[in-house]
Amino acid sequence: MKKLRNSIAFKSIAGIVASLIVFSVIVSIIGYMEFKDAMMQQYARGAFYTARAAALTVNADHLQMYLASGGTEEEYIDTQQELSKLCNSQGAAFVYVIQPVQPDYGQIVFVMVAANERTNYPVYSCGYVRDTTNDEYRQKYRALYEQASEYELVIRDKGYIETDPHITAMVPLVGLDGRTKAILCVQRQMRTLVKVRQDYVTKIFQAMLVMVLLVILGEGIYFHKLLLEPLQKVIKEATRFSTENIQIQEKLTDTIRSRDEMGELAKAIDDMEDQIAGYVSHLTRVTAEEERIQTELSLASRIQAAMLPNVFPPFPERREFELFASMDPAREVGGDFYDFLLVDDDHLYMVIADVSGKGIPAALFMTTAKVILAQYIIDGKPPEEVLETANDAICATNREEMFISVWIGILEISTGKLTAANAGHEYPVIKKPDGRFELIRDKHGFVLGGMEGMQYTEYEIRMEPGSSLFVYTDGVPEAADSSVEQFGLERMLTALNEDPGAHPEEIVHSVRRAVDSFTGEAEQFDDMTMLCLRYNGNETYLQNQVNDTENSAGSQCSEKPTGSSTMTGNSGAEEESVKELTLEATLDNIPEVTAFVDNLLEKAECPMKAQMQIAVAIDELFSNIARYAYKGRTGKATVRLEIEKQPRAVAITFIDHGVPYNPLKQKDPDITLDADERPIGGLGIFVVKKTMDDVQYEHKDGTNILRIKKRI
Repeated sequence: MKKLRNSIAFKSIAGIVASLIVFSVIVSIIGYMEFKDAMMQQYARGAFYTARAAALTVNADHLQMYLASGGTEEEYIDTQQELSKLCNSQGAAFVYVIQPVQPDYGQIVFVMVAANERTNYPVYSCGYVRDTTNDEYRQKYRALYEQASEYELVIRDKGYIETDPHITAMVPLVGLDGRTKAILCVQRQMRTLVKVRQDYVTKIFQAMLVMVLLVILGEGIYFHKLLLEPLQKVIKEATRFSTENIQIQEKLTDTIRSRDEMGELAKAIDDMEDQIAGYVSHLTRVTAEEERIQTELSLASRIQAAMLPNVFPPFPERREFELFASMDPAREVGGDFYDFLLVDDDHLYMVIADVSGKGIPAALFMTTAKVILAQYIIDGKPPEEVLETANDAICATNREEMFISVWIGILEISTGKLTAANAGHEYPVIKKPDGRFELIRDKHGFVLGGMEGMQYTEYEIRMEPGSSLFVYTDGVPEAADSSVEQFGLERMLTALNEDPGAHPEEIVHSVRRAVDSFTGEAEQFDDMTMLCLRYNGNETYLQNQVNDTENSAGSQCSEKPTGSSTMTGNSGAEEESVKELTLEATLDNIPEVTAFVDNLLEKAECPMKAQMQIAVAIDELFSNIARYAYKGRTGKATVRLEIEKQPRAVAITFIDHGVPYNPLKQKDPDITLDADERPIGGLGIFVVKKTMDDVQYEHKDGTNILRIKKRI
C-alpha cells in the first residue's frame, strides 16, 4: 500500500481527482445557489399570483363590518369559502387577512383565515389578536400600509417556526378611498422546495462520484500505458546498470519508441551509459597509470631517504661531537640533501646542498651531485678543491643547465678547527660556548653547475668545546604563510636561541616547529633541510670535564638531563626493545613524538607502509591527549614503544593523567555518506581502529592508558 501511495501514477491521479472534486464542488455550489434562487422565485411568484387572486374576492370596505359581527355575516362566510377553495387549489397552507394595529404595528388582528384541508395547523378565529412576529414583519406591514411597497415577501426557514419552513406573500387590500384597509397573506410551505433541493444535491453527488471513478479508471489505464510502463523500463535499466556497470546490446530506445519526454529520457539514459562506460574505461587506465606513478614515486622517496644518513646518533662511539640532520621534501622527492662522513679518525666532512627546482628532475640531479661530492671528499681534498673539481664535473654533463648551491665543511675533531667553503649557499649559523646563535656572513662562491673553471675560497672557524653549528637550505627562511609572508632569518634565529644549549636533534625540531607554526595551513613550497653539530671537545678535554665533575661532587652521582622531554630505556635484556619518551602534551610536540617512534621503527626495519600508518595513529592519539586530557591546561604524556619478537610487532602505549576519556566508545562514522552529510568528528579514531591490529583502552589509578599494536 505504501509503495502504491508513493508511485507517480497514484500521485498524478490523486491530483487530478482532487482537482476534479474541487472543481465539481465549486460548480455544484454555484449551480445549487442558482437553482435555489430560481426555485425560490418560482415559489414566491406562485404565492403572489394566489395572493392577487384572493384579494379580488375580499371587499376591503366591509372588513370592519366582518369584525363587528364576529364573522357571522353571510358575505363573510361566502368570502372565506372562496378563499378556502383558492387555498386548496393552489397548494397554499394558509390564506388570511390581517389588520395591523397602528401606529407601531406591534399587534395584528386576524379578520379571516382559510387553511388547506391537507394541513392540521390551528386556525385563528375572526377578531383574534396576537403580537407581531418580529421587526421584519412590522417593517413590511408599515411599507404596505403606507403604500411604500406594492407587495412584500417573507422567508422563514431558520429558527423556531410554528408551521414549518415557509414563505409568505403579502399584498395590500385597498378600499374605495384608496387607502390600505388590511393585508392579505398567502403562506406556502417549503417542503416541496426542500425535497427538490435535496434531490438536486443527491444527483450532483452521484454524478460527481461516477465521474471520479471514470477518471480514476481512465487515467490509470492512460498513465500506465503512457508513463508507468516506460518509466519502469527506465528504472529497471538504471538499476541494472548501477549494479553491473556494464552495457547490454539492447538499448532503452529500442523498447521505448515514443517521441515525448519519456523517449527523450530513454535516449538520455542510453547516452549516459555510453559516456559512463567510456569514462570508466578511461578512468581505469588513468588510475592504473597514476597508481604505477605513485608507487614509483613512493619507491623513489624511500630510495632517496635511504641515500641520506638517517640513523642518529650516527657515530655513537664518538663523544667529541653530536650531530643531527633532517630533509623534508616539498613533494615526494626533493633536490635538497645533506651528507657527513668520517674521512679518518680526526676529520668529519659535512655537506648541505640545494638543487634548483623540485621534484623528480631535482632529485635526479641531486643524486648525481651527491655522488660526485662524496667521491672528492673521500679522496681527501680540501673544501675549496672539492667544490672546484665537483663544479667542473657537473658542468661537463649539465645539459639541462641546472645548478646546485653547496656548503661544505671539514671539522678537525682534535682541535675544533672547522674549514669550510660556500658555493652560493645560505649563511651558516654558529653558537659560541655560553653564547647565542649568530649568522656567519661567509664569502660566497658561484653555484656548482653554473660555469666551468670557477674558483672557491675556504675559511676557518674555531669550534670551542660547547660550540654549535647550524646549516640549512633556503626552504627554511623562505617558508611562507597564507599571506605569502616569509619566515625569514630573524624568526629562524629566534627559534634557534629559544634553547641554544639543547641537543642538535631538539634544535632542528624546534626550528621546524617554529616554521610550521608560522606557515599554518599554507602548503610547503620548497624542500627544507637542516643540519646541526655540537662540538664537545677532544678526548682529553672531555676526560678533564669528567674528572672535574667527580672531584666537585665527592662521590659518583648521576642527574637526569632537563628539557622538554626525557627518554629512558629499560635495563637488562629489554633495553633495546622498550623505549619511553615523556614530554608536555602539546600539539607542538607531535613531530618530536613521531621522530622518536620513526627512529626506533627504522632501526627495527619496520616496513614503510606500516610506519606511515603508525605515524597517522600517533598524530591522532597524541593530538587527542593534547586537546582534551587536561582541559586547556598542560600536563605530561608518556609514549612507550615496545618491539615484540613473536610474532614480530610494534606496541605503542600512550599514558596521561588527564580526565578519563575512552575514544573507542565513540560511534564509528558512516563512511557511505558524503563528507558534507557526516557529523564532524570520529573519523581519526576510526582510521586508527581500521589500520592497527589491536587497540585497547583502560583507566587505572587516575591514568588513561591507550595501547595500539601493529604487526610488522
